[in-house]
Amino acid sequence: MMIRNWRRAVLPLYLIVCCLTLPLYTWLSERIPPAGPGPKRLVIAFDGVPYSSIAELRAEGRFRHFHDPARQVSTFPSITNPAMVEILHSADSPGYEDHFYDRDRNRLIGGIQERLSGGTFIRGTWREEFNYHAPAFKGALGYVAAPVGAMVLAQLDLTALKKAFRQSTAPEFIGYIGETDSLAHLGGREAQKSFLRTLDRAVEELIAESGGRLEVEMFSDHGNDFTEYQKVDLNTPIRNAGFVIEKSLNHPRGVTLPKYGLIGCGVLFTAPENRASLAEVCASATGVDFAAYREAGSVKAEDRQTVIIVNRHGRARIARQQGRYAYEALGGDPLELGAIVGALRERGALDEAGFADGAEWLRATRDHKYVDPLRRIFDGLSAHVHTLADVIVSCEDGYYIGNQFFDTVARLHATHGNLLRGETEGFAISTRQNLGGVVRGHELFRRFDLGRVLHSDAYFGNGGHCGFGEALAKMRSAGSR
Repeated sequence: MMIRNWRRAVLPLYLIVCCLTLPLYTWLSERIPPAGPGPKRLVIAFDGVPYSSIAELRAEGRFRHFHDPARQVSTFPSITNPAMVEILHSADSPGYEDHFYDRDRNRLIGGIQERLSGGTFIRGTWREEFNYHAPAFKGALGYVAAPVGAMVLAQLDLTALKKAFRQSTAPEFIGYIGETDSLAHLGGREAQKSFLRTLDRAVEELIAESGGRLEVEMFSDHGNDFTEYQKVDLNTPIRNAGFVIEKSLNHPRGVTLPKYGLIGCGVLFTAPENRASLAEVCASATGVDFAAYREAGSVKAEDRQTVIIVNRHGRARIARQQGRYAYEALGGDPLELGAIVGALRERGALDEAGFADGAEWLRATRDHKYVDPLRRIFDGLSAHVHTLADVIVSCEDGYYIGNQFFDTVARLHATHGNLLRGETEGFAISTRQNLGGVVRGHELFRRFDLGRVLHSDAYFGNGGHCGFGEALAKMRSAGSR
């Protein structure tokens, strides 16, 4: 009991030490001179900064060196792992989140212990491709004394990134700041915008230090919708329908539902013959916008593939064939695309079978409540992740699916994950180019020339802040045996 209580007290104590040392750490870091001419280009990736916040800050006169920001259309689900895999053109992530179901091993793996130790959270993932990424342990601390913990850690993250950048001798440098998402979740819009104002001043300093020659480009992986939230209860209707919720799929009607954070979507795993009925059950739950599942057939073949969308208002089929998409209402119009399909047909953008290319669908839906929905739903069920979901649930705005622990320690001010615009739209902004009004995540790899930037210098992350995270993880593991 004493060991368990001591572990519970360590995290707040550690956070207090960080708070007290932050001013000194910042003062010392600012006095480390550049190692040489320094990088000519800086790219910064952020977790969970919505386009709307950057647009509001631009209206204040912030980020004055940049061209107008673009709306970055995230993946579906609009969560970090698939989004960053798409943007960086990285190898598929093991799971949609860091606690995930592994079909090869038939069990749930990952979680807080992996994050504490570094483990698979950084090593061997897209996170390892950055020149700067915060130690794994820091992200877990954002939920301690929220939202102050997240505010302190975001400032530490920015200070460490600037230090790493100033010491770099590579021509390009790419860094990642993840605490911006915790700020949105735990502190809300104003807390995140306050940090972004600090970021603006930091970027101004770096540009001034370079004599104006530094090019800066920034983007986020997805948005966040700021509102009041209620939790979706999926477990009750799933069990009432005769399904068995389990950590490994052993029962003929078994369902696995990983819950890691507090997000606007859910990914479920079951036997293929259960997909349709499970989707119907999930779609009936209060707070669920729709559920999607693959119909039988090859997942990644180039021949015709289909996905079914179901909600309380009807059903529809999405078909994909060689990069072209079609939407067919099957009674009702769950994605509210009927008028858009009619407009595409009227201007001759649809072929005889009802297909149009992806660019046409993006143009037609860029201002719709669901931006680029057909491609994103298909990719959510067929790309970016090693173990693909059998059913994906998209929540309505104001609803989330979440981990019980985080549900008790945090009050949710914002989240992401669903198909709707607020949770979907991140941002992209550049001092050297105008990106236009809308850009897809996978296009940023070319537009920001990320193939040249990634791995251009040493990797600055480690197992845990001050080496403490890995030790605490080992202690936690030993204590749980």
